[in-house]
Amino acid sequence: MHAYDIDAFGMLDTPDFAQPLLEPSSDEEIVPQGEEPPRSTENSVDGDRNKVAGRDVNEITNNFIGFDSEEIAQQIARARQKQRAGRGIQDPEALQRLASKYVAPDGLLGESSDDDRTAFRILQDRRVLLLCASERDGGQLAAACRLGHELSSSARIDGSSRLIVREELVDPSLSLKPEELLVDNEPATVILDFRDADDEDLRIVQRGLVELSTQLLRYESYLIVILPPGQRSRFEDRFPGRVHELGKPLSIDVLESHVGAGELTGVRHDQDLLEKLEDLWPPAVSRVAELVRERLAQDWDSVDAVRTALEDETVGQSDKLRAVIQEKQQAEDSEWLSLLLSAAVLEGSSPQHIAAASDALLRHNRIDVPGEPAPILRPSPYARLRRLADDEWLDLSHGTLRPSGVGGEVLRHFWREHPDLRTPLWSWLRDLPDKLRALDQEALEQLADRAADLAGEAGAKLAVDLAAEWAKTKAGRESGGRRTSTATVDTSRRSIAVRLLTTAATDSTLGRRVRSRLWRWSREGDADQKLLTAEVCAGIGAAFPRNALTRLKHLANSDNQDVRDAVLRALRQLGDDLGVARLLRYLAEWFDHARPGRLAILAKGVSDVVAAQRTVVEAGAATLFWRRAVTTMPPDDLRVMVSSWLHATAQLAPDDRGSMVEPLVQATGGTSRYIAHVQYASKPEPVSLDVDRFSDDAVAAVTQQLWIRLDEIDPVWAEE
Repeated sequence: MHAYDIDAFGMLDTPDFAQPLLEPSSDEEIVPQGEEPPRSTENSVDGDRNKVAGRDVNEITNNFIGFDSEEIAQQIARARQKQRAGRGIQDPEALQRLASKYVAPDGLLGESSDDDRTAFRILQDRRVLLLCASERDGGQLAAACRLGHELSSSARIDGSSRLIVREELVDPSLSLKPEELLVDNEPATVILDFRDADDEDLRIVQRGLVELSTQLLRYESYLIVILPPGQRSRFEDRFPGRVHELGKPLSIDVLESHVGAGELTGVRHDQDLLEKLEDLWPPAVSRVAELVRERLAQDWDSVDAVRTALEDETVGQSDKLRAVIQEKQQAEDSEWLSLLLSAAVLEGSSPQHIAAASDALLRHNRIDVPGEPAPILRPSPYARLRRLADDEWLDLSHGTLRPSGVGGEVLRHFWREHPDLRTPLWSWLRDLPDKLRALDQEALEQLADRAADLAGEAGAKLAVDLAAEWAKTKAGRESGGRRTSTATVDTSRRSIAVRLLTTAATDSTLGRRVRSRLWRWSREGDADQKLLTAEVCAGIGAAFPRNALTRLKHLANSDNQDVRDAVLRALRQLGDDLGVARLLRYLAEWFDHARPGRLAILAKGVSDVVAAQRTVVEAGAATLFWRRAVTTMPPDDLRVMVSSWLHATAQLAPDDRGSMVEPLVQATGGTSRYIAHVQYASKPEPVSLDVDRFSDDAVAAVTQQLWIRLDEIDPVWAEE
């Protein structure tokens, strides 16, 4: 078994292998049996390459060290997650940065010109806002986050509870019941994005919104529902005064907010540029801004920088790409086309990797690799890629396509306009992790992100099927799906699948179908699929804890030890990400209809999370959790958690310990039966009520404090 280096992000740095990068492959094309390639049914997703700072990711080392392989999949998913903005539980600093750059359209925050009530005032007064726009990608999510930030700022000024801003993923099972969306003792501005909802989904919104609205005040929370375009009148009739149509700010204002007005000299005086900019909504303008910044850093003239950036924004759908593909096809220049696709998928990788991937793609197209019979006469990978550079499609020094950001568009373009290529392209992507064994960290991340790009064009099925193939193990095949593997090579391949599904599961277009498959795998999948699901949930759980924990609670029932271990790792990770109080709030639903296996995992996971706690846990969350635990859990599982809780309490200052003891006391409800449960769970030994049996004096003192409080509320003692 090969050893691997782990870098600061937990990604595998694979060593150079003795065998060639490209393994021998038969000429027979491999296609998914019994399935046709996915059809183009979805819109695109954000496929920006992951940027890893402070490390040369192309370095491959033979200095092997030991490592903890259980962290790999979570880390690769989280590397992508750090780049994703505007989804899930919002970071206050990120919201502040958004506010500093956000250009609010008329009527959103300030007074509107036609004296209508602003969106912020509607939300503040009615606690519900139905937000729509004339375009699907009109910046609705950013507007909702900006409104949430404004509410949070107002709450702090008023001295009331601090509001968090939280987006909830919309799943088919979502019914808008208050207990599904709102969390006790966690005031929030909750955002629901229904832009891709069908008619049945919208009927659910109409039915559930009435009851949900009445509960918002009790939970000290607010709700923003993003509606599909064209639905304003439908909801205005049912919910008058709560619908706001998002306007469009001036695009030049948005561009200047991202780039800086001082950097764009002359742009406001170019009427042609202003008209082209004005055709774009803010999300597209922000992408143009990224391209403009790149050019300005290279000392471009600002007007030229904006003009070329506007052209590059749509290059994937332009006649320029169609023309060059047609020219190369007519010349039967299959290698040039294969190199272009390989550079798009592995953008930023070494020429050796891109050329090897190109050879693999040619084989999947049943084309002989040029020059293969005489390797000494074959051009080097660098020389082969120079053909793309000479045609100004590749920056050879960095291995990146031109213009910046076109890689995902190239891949989507081929899938969309060349349907005959879909089957070999799918098979090629499936096989790449095995064919290119020495891919470095950035190449692995890039492969997963480009697959997510392609899924935006091809549909969620491509992402799910591709990830399932990458996650398959020999152990799983040989055991009929009962076993899986955490061996280094299998973990490496699965980590790419984790990154792909972490991206796709939280995409506004692909996400519902991907999450539906993950939910099914959590209940009915084989061991490989369940392990993959657990690691994906660890990746998305920090932003979407309810969604992740719903699937993890089913996985906790698994008979497979590797899957159960992955669930425990996910719980520990979520404890770090969310904090103990928030995790306990979301874990309350694990007690419903729980099997013994799930309760055992719950006990161990909470025990591990609590053991690292060094501050007082918020009383409301702790009491609610312990009330469910005391009334539900078997005695031995309860002992595991109570012991960890008391040991964590013993680490606190004496004056703080009572705040941790009291939730255990209140959880009993003053009922003798439950008082006995807690007393039994806190014993140093099952048969002893002697605190002298504790080896730690602080733990003994905390336990004595608990027992005194239990005696004070016990109705048996009160009667005497």
